[in-house]
Order: sequence, then structure tokens, then C-alpha cells
Amino acid sequence: MQKEIIRNIKNIKERIDIACSMANVESKSLTLIAVSKKKSHELIEAAIENGIYDFGENYAQELMEKSKIINSDKITWHYIGPIQSNKIKAIALYANWVHTLDREKVIRKLDRECKQINKVINACIQVNVSSEISKNGCKPSELIDIAKIVKSMENINLKGIMALPKLTNNKIEQAKMMESVKNLSLELQSLDPSATTISLGTTSDFQEAILYGSTMLRIGESIFGKRS
Repeated sequence: MQKEIIRNIKNIKERIDIACSMANVESKSLTLIAVSKKKSHELIEAAIENGIYDFGENYAQELMEKSKIINSDKITWHYIGPIQSNKIKAIALYANWVHTLDREKVIRKLDRECKQINKVINACIQVNVSSEISKNGCKPSELIDIAKIVKSMENINLKGIMALPKLTNNKIEQAKMMESVKNLSLELQSLDPSATTISLGTTSDFQEAILYGSTMLRIGESIFGKRS
């Protein structure tokens, strides 16, 4: 498995470099987040040994357990799953970034929990660009109002937006959704010029995401292999 991860990391970095050259962007301006949900700490440690330091977790319990076991200053933990109100304390304690803010109640509770431990957490607002009922995220029309709430918090640092566009083989539809994410990012930057992060792109669509300005890729399968 160690050899497979080494091979996978080399391969994904090469593919990212190619996509960056096509988009005329520097690959070093991108953050590669290894999505490690349901993966053992041994696999995460193997990834660390091969130059991966950003990890994405979908479940607060897993985030807590893994960060306690691995406990490395090199790691940046990204919480990328739906936020349950009763899990916010754990997210505040163990995550460096939260990518899935989408409503006022969660924002205010996260700010309170971070204040309790004297911590400022980096955050993205999740936007549901595909209007999928099965996905979290605010409506595009709500982005600026939610951004104003986040900006009013003392212990949350608004960094940008996150999106999970619907997976489709229709290239025109895909381009339209990616373009909408890029435009929403520009709209957010008109409110906060420093909120330039675009958390966009997974194993299935990261090349296209890079073309549309992604600064953070969330890659699981192409690093750790298919889920068993």
C-alpha cells in the first residue's frame, strides 16, 4: 500500500502540473488536500512521508481521533463535511479550516466555540451551485448575506468559497457550473478582496476546476485508492 500511495501521489502531482500549465497558473499556488475519510492513520502517515500535509475529513469524530493519534505540527486539517450543530465543538478544536459554512446558526456557534479556546479558524462558505437537494450549501443568492455574517465574527477568518458541482459527462453543463463558481468568487471578492480561496475540484473534475480558478483541490481516490 505504501508503494501504491507513493505512485499515486507522484501521478496526481504530474496531472495537476499539466492542468496548471494548460490554465497558465503556477502549481505551487494550489493546495492539494488529501481526502482521508475512512482511511487509517497509517495511510495518512504514508502520505505525510511523501509530502502531503493537508488532509480533509468529513466526520468530526474521525477528525478528532486522527488528529490525536497523528498529532503533527506539519498537518493542516480541513473539515469538509456537513456541519452538525452538536459536532461544532470538536470541529473548532481540531480543524484548521472549515469549508462548509452555509447558515447563520452554525457560523455563530463555531465563532463562540473558537472564542472559548482563543482560536481563529479559516473558513469557506459552501455554495450549492447545482441546486441539488442532496447537497449542503447556501443558495448563490445568499452568498453575500452569509459572507457579511462571517466577516462580523471575531474568531472566523473568511477565506473564500467551496463548491461541489454536480458530476456530469456533459462538458457544456460542467463548464457552466464551474464558471458560476468563478463568478461567485469574484462577487465575494468585491465584498472582501482577501477572500480569494476557491475550494473546488475532486478526483473526477480537478483538471476542469483548475481551469476555472480553483486554489484548493480535494482529492481522495486518486491518492488513497478506491473505497473498499
